[in-house]
Amino acid sequence: MPAGQNQNAVLLGLGRRFGAWLLLIVVGWIALGIYGDYRADVTRQKDKPAASSEATSSAEATDSATSGEEGGAAEEVVKKTVIVVAEGLNFRENPDTGSKVIKKLKRGTSLDLLETRSGWYRVMDADGDEGWIASGTQYSKLAE
Repeated sequence: MPAGQNQNAVLLGLGRRFGAWLLLIVVGWIALGIYGDYRADVTRQKDKPAASSEATSSAEATDSATSGEEGGAAEEVVKKTVIVVAEGLNFRENPDTGSKVIKKLKRGTSLDLLETRSGWYRVMDADGDEGWIASGTQYSKLAE
């Protein structure tokens, strides 16, 4: 076999090995991304508040009690409060991590609960600003 053909065979073999390794790295990277998305979904489901319908009904009860629709008899409505657990928690316009951040909240801030949605609380702060915060236990908690 001439020397040029032997050299081409060696280079072809190295190219195939490099291609195989590159393919393995790309597939691994994609699998890691899919697994990360899966873990994030599992965490969101686990952190989902069990009393979401309760919070929504209390917000509806507040509206009807203040408007006097219930035959004039005012019901006592218990407001729910959310406490910020994470320092610098994002206060967002919409319940989405891609949504605009209105401001950052300090740990210990008390907020009035207006609504719950999968993984999110719609709240009002002391300034009267309404927005959304994450409802996971590492971000916020309902006051008891």
